[in-house]
Amino acid sequence: MKSSIKAALISALLFPGLGQILVLKRFARGCIFLLPTLAGALYILRVVMVQVHTLAGQLANGTLPFDVTMIAQQIAASRTEGPAMTAATLACVLCWSASILDAILFGNDHHYHHPHPQQGQS
Repeated sequence: MKSSIKAALISALLFPGLGQILVLKRFARGCIFLLPTLAGALYILRVVMVQVHTLAGQLANGTLPFDVTMIAQQIAASRTEGPAMTAATLACVLCWSASILDAILFGNDHHYHHPHPQQGQS
């Protein structure tokens, strides 16, 4: 299997930038995709965990009944959307996609070789 395809699969299935780091041996290029995605994912995880903690506390002390409809309404009413969440989600999606494309298009096995002109022909 071509190294560019291996790198693309690792970047697609595991985490963006890992294919560039592990297969293509391009640490800086991999970090360009890995670090923004990691920051965005950690922000999203933090926002979700705060919301889960709040809902779990409300369920535990009885202020929120254990009803799927009520819980869904509480989640919909929460303020998880905003410019920071949009930016984090966009960073994750764009970096993930760009990492896959970068591995496919600029992998080690995609070097363009100029054909040498044959001798004796003009």
